[in-house]
Amino acid sequence: MRIAIASSSMVSVPTIEAIDNSEHEVICLISAPDAIAGRGRVLTPNEFAQWANSCGREVAKPENSAALNEILEIAKPDVVITIAYGKLIPEFLLNKIRYGWLNLHFSILPRWRGAAPVQWAIKHRDVETGVTVFKLDKGMDTGPIFLKRVLRITEFATTDSLLSELSILGSAAVLDALDLLQGEIKPIPQVEEGVTLAPKISKMDAKIDWNRSNAEVDSHIRAMTHNPGAWTVISKNRLVINRAHPIEHDGKAGEVFRSEKAICIATSSGAIKLEIVTPEGKREMNASDWFRGARIAVGTVCE
Repeated sequence: MRIAIASSSMVSVPTIEAIDNSEHEVICLISAPDAIAGRGRVLTPNEFAQWANSCGREVAKPENSAALNEILEIAKPDVVITIAYGKLIPEFLLNKIRYGWLNLHFSILPRWRGAAPVQWAIKHRDVETGVTVFKLDKGMDTGPIFLKRVLRITEFATTDSLLSELSILGSAAVLDALDLLQGEIKPIPQVEEGVTLAPKISKMDAKIDWNRSNAEVDSHIRAMTHNPGAWTVISKNRLVINRAHPIEHDGKAGEVFRSEKAICIATSSGAIKLEIVTPEGKREMNASDWFRGARIAVGTVCE
């Protein structure tokens, strides 16, 4: 089959590599247009487009549905696979492709429909997640399902680590789904029971609430690592917490304290021991190094 891949994320790379090593052919890569990024406000390609360029592969960046339509009419794929593309496909385009559009989604649908399924699964302390390959329709992750694959979430999983695992699991699932598609196996409609939503997470959503338990704060930090990054405000300065783990402690929620040589922050029940942090305007560093340089007084309470 001639396949087009639409993505804006590196999570699609294992699928592309798997298809390259199969009987199928990736004939077109599609991504979102370049966007303003960084302190210099420079027009920058997303990570997927950068990867494609580094491999010498052309990537189309349609600005709108009309431009996407032109690309597809020229490429003439048998199927289009979207993987973290970040854009809704209009219904008139869904019906123009021979075998339709497939989506590789990083949850067990209908749980966690939306843009950030992995973050929400970790934040809510789900014990398992997985991938779903389904046929796109006009809804948000509502299309009929070809197959699902389940993966257990470990207690130390972050969004970064779990996405890496799921992208590999998903690459094999996509190949299996293509076999079903060629065999004219019909996908199964989704049930509406158990639907939960996983909207895109903003920087404000990533702020840490120290009035939660240490287990809840720990899962929040792991869910936000590294995008957008869990953060708090200490002595009027923003601090992103990249790695930490829960410990036992009785204290005032949000209070900074020492436990032996470690820097910790109390929660409503227990505390969080800081390991790796990123101070505002600085690089990622060890929490102890940050604490010495920032001269934060023990007993300071996070906002």
